[in-house]
Amino acid sequence: MSKKLEHNNLIAKWLDNSLTQSEKEALESSGELDALKTVIEDIDTWKVKPFNTEEGLAKLKQDKQKILILEKNKKRNFLRMVASIALLISFGALWFFMNTGKVTETTKIAEKKSIELPNGSLVELDAASAVTFYKKDWEDQRNISLTGQAFFNVTKGAPFVVKTPTAKVTVLGTKFNIKAEKEDFSVYCYEGSILVSYQDKKQTLKQGQSVILKNNTLLKKEHQITSPDWMLGYSKYESTLLINVIQDLKRYYNLDLSLPKKYENQKFTGIIHHNNKKVALEELFTTMEINYTIKESGNIIIY
Repeated sequence: MSKKLEHNNLIAKWLDNSLTQSEKEALESSGELDALKTVIEDIDTWKVKPFNTEEGLAKLKQDKQKILILEKNKKRNFLRMVASIALLISFGALWFFMNTGKVTETTKIAEKKSIELPNGSLVELDAASAVTFYKKDWEDQRNISLTGQAFFNVTKGAPFVVKTPTAKVTVLGTKFNIKAEKEDFSVYCYEGSILVSYQDKKQTLKQGQSVILKNNTLLKKEHQITSPDWMLGYSKYESTLLINVIQDLKRYYNLDLSLPKKYENQKFTGIIHHNNKKVALEELFTTMEINYTIKESGNIIIY
C-alpha cells in the first residue's frame, strides 16, 4: 500500500474510532490530527438560521395580495375597454338613428292608428299591426314595411313601395289596402294603379280590382267597394277559411281559443263586427252551427 493510501486509511480509522494504539501514535506524530480536530470543532459551531413560520406566512400572504391586485387591475382595465367599446357602439347607434330617422308605428289588439308620412301620405293602421319607414331620403325613396293590415292614401311623387313578409306592392299615387298575414294576403285598389309582386309573379291592379294569394298564385278579382270594411268597424268574408277568420277576431278581441282540427278546412261567409265580442262570436259560430262556451276565465271552448 502507498504511503498516501496508508495515511488516508489511518484518518478514516480515526474517524471510525478503530485505531490501534500504535496507529494512533503514528497519526499524532504526523501533526495532521490537530488540524483535523480543529475543522471538526469548527463544524460544531456552524448554525442554520431557524425558519420563522409566521414571517413566512405573512410574506406569502403579501405576495398573494400583490397577485390579486394585479389581477384586479387587469380585470378593471378589461372592463373599461368593454365599456368604451359599448359606448362607441351606443354613439354609433344614436348617430345611425339620427341620420336615418327610422320610425316604427305599432298598434295593440283592438287599437287603430292614423299615421301621416313625411310627404303627406296617410296610413290607417289596423289593430295588431306595424309599419316601419325611414325619414332620411324619403322624398326619393318612399319605402315602408308592413305586418298586419293597413290602408294607404299615397300622394304623388317618387315610387311608393310597401314591403310585406309575403309580397311587395309598388305605386305612384293611389288608395289601396294591404292585408299581410302569415296565411292570408290580399291587396285591394280603390284609386290609381299598383303593382303587386310575389316571387316571380306580378299583377297590375287598377281601381276596382284586387288580388288574393291562394296556393302560391295571385288571383285577380273585381270589387265595388270604395274603402276597406275594417275602417267601418266590421269585416266581410266570402268563403274564407274559418282559421283565418279567427285570426282576425284575435286582432280585435283578446281571445283565448283554439280551433279543433275538424273545423280547420271549414269556410265562413258573412260579417263580423269589431265592437262587441259576444256579438262577434255569435255572428261567427252560430251562423256556422258550431257550439261554444265562454268560461268565467274568458277561455272559449269550441265543441
